[in-house]
Amino acid sequence: MANSSCSIIISLFGVLLFTIISNVASSIDNVSTICPNTSNPPYCSNVLKSAGTTDLKGLVIYTLNLANTNAHKSLTLANSLENTTTNPQLKQRYSSCAESYNKIVGHIENAQKDLAVGDFNAVNIVTYDAMTEIDNCQGEFGQPPKDTSLLLKNGKTLNDICSIILVTSNLL
Repeated sequence: MANSSCSIIISLFGVLLFTIISNVASSIDNVSTICPNTSNPPYCSNVLKSAGTTDLKGLVIYTLNLANTNAHKSLTLANSLENTTTNPQLKQRYSSCAESYNKIVGHIENAQKDLAVGDFNAVNIVTYDAMTEIDNCQGEFGQPPKDTSLLLKNGKTLNDICSIILVTSNLL
């Protein structure tokens, strides 16, 4: 009887160990498959490792939520900067970025809806549209006066997140 219990415990331990190793291997495999194809592989690795899942759809859900949070913060920042700056050139640029970020928020929300119904092609299209809007905002600051806010940095981060979404959703 004791020998039988010991065998069951060893078998359960083996199954548990196999599950853990498989999940770690799957996570490493997804990171090594996805991240080299993104705009910022080190950032991608950090994001995907913190996702709490190895499932591809789960990774897209996680990164879309991250993108949504970032886009809302950037929209709020652009509106605030537009309302507080006294420089007319910067005011116009922040206004244009606020319009872009308003569209970006809509694109990301559409991507979330598209993912929920399994339309991965639509996820890619609206994510790409969001990246185009990010580029539109970033392009506003090619000439002086210089922007010293976090808006451009936030845009770069959001672009990196969208890059992860595109690569990951293409694997679904």
